[in-house]
Amino acid sequence: MVLRFPLLFLVLAALVSGCSGPGSSTDAPAEIANPAITPGKHIFTAADGVEIPYRVNGVGETTVVFVHCWMCEGSFWDAQVPVLVENYRVITLDLPGHGEGGDDRETWTIAGYGADVAGLIEHVDLGPTVLVGHSMGGPVSLEAAARSDRVIGIVAVDTLQDAEFEFDAPIADQIVSSFQNDFRATCTNFVENFFAEGEAGEVVDKVRRVGCEESNAVAGAALMRDFIAMDIPAMFRAAGVPIRAINADAPNVTQVETNRKYADFDVLLMHNVGHYLHMTRPDEFNGLLLETLEQMLGSSSAME
Repeated sequence: MVLRFPLLFLVLAALVSGCSGPGSSTDAPAEIANPAITPGKHIFTAADGVEIPYRVNGVGETTVVFVHCWMCEGSFWDAQVPVLVENYRVITLDLPGHGEGGDDRETWTIAGYGADVAGLIEHVDLGPTVLVGHSMGGPVSLEAAARSDRVIGIVAVDTLQDAEFEFDAPIADQIVSSFQNDFRATCTNFVENFFAEGEAGEVVDKVRRVGCEESNAVAGAALMRDFIAMDIPAMFRAAGVPIRAINADAPNVTQVETNRKYADFDVLLMHNVGHYLHMTRPDEFNGLLLETLEQMLGSSSAME
C-alpha cells in the first residue's frame, strides 16, 4: 500500500565547543573576527555533548541559517548557498543523527533540535538571523526561534501548511509501526511519493540514498512519533516572529487564514512541483527566497 501523508508531517519528506576553522587575527574584518564564523567548516558541541558540523559561507550583517528536513543533511541546500552569499552570511548544518552529525543521542525530538539550532546561534554570537527550514526544518525553526531572540523571521519551505491539522490516532500508530518494522522500505516508499512526475532522477536518488539507510532507523522512527504530538498552534505563538512560506500548491493546500490566527504568516506558491522544490527547481525557488528575505528584512527594519 502506498502511504501518502500530509507534508506537514512529511516533515521528512523528507539535520563548538571546538572550532576547526582558522583563528582570528588583528587584521581580520570585524564581521569575521570571531573564529566560529570564519568561512569554512566548524564543529559545535550541543548541550548533551553531541557534535554538530556546520559550514559558514560569506559575511553579512544578517545571517541565514538553513535547517534541513528529516533524514536529510546540510548539502541539500547546495543550490541556495552561492546565491545568498552575495548579501548574507550563510550557515548550513547537519543536525544530530543526520549527515555527519553525531548520533550518540538517547532522545530524538523536534524540541531537542530546536535547542541545538538556538545553541549554535548563541555560540557563534550571531546578529539578526533568519531561519530557512524545509519540511521538518520548519517545526525545528519554530522551536529555535522560541529560544533565541536573535531570530527575526522564519522561511518555511514546503511545510507548516496547516497549523490545525491533526492525525487520526490509529493512522499515526500505523505510520510509526511501519518505520519501526521495516525502516528502509517504508522510508523509500515514503520519500518517492513526494516527487512530481518527471522531476530530476538524481535528486530522487540522493534523497533516497541519504535518508533511507538502516542506520537511520532509531532516530527516524522516534522523530516520526514526535511529529504526531506537535502542538503547532502553540509553536507558532511561541516563535513570535514572522513566518513566510514557500510551498508547493498541491497536494496539501496552505491554509493561510488558519495559520494567521496564530502568527504573522504569508505564503508564495510553486506549481507542479514536489516536496523537494528547492532541489528540483532551484532557480525558481531561489528567486522566491531572495524576494521573501528582502521583504521580511525590509519589514523588520521598518518596525525598529
